[in-house]
Amino acid sequence: MASRKEGTGSTATSSGSAGGAVGKGKGKGGSGDSAVKQVQINTYCQNIKEFTAQNLGKLFMAQALQEYNN
Repeated sequence: MASRKEGTGSTATSSGSAGGAVGKGKGKGGSGDSAVKQVQINTYCQNIKEFTAQNLGKLFMAQALQEYNN
């Protein structure tokens, strides 16, 4: 039963900043962890890219409208 509690806790914290501590106990399997982290980082960067592109478009549109009205 104790191993299930540990597994549940590590799953809950793996998405947080303590994700590195989860992999400490595992001597092998680091390449799988790094592949997962790379996918997560790429997804995060893609989301930031899309978010900033949308907001830059809005910013330039607002700037153009402001110049047009003045």
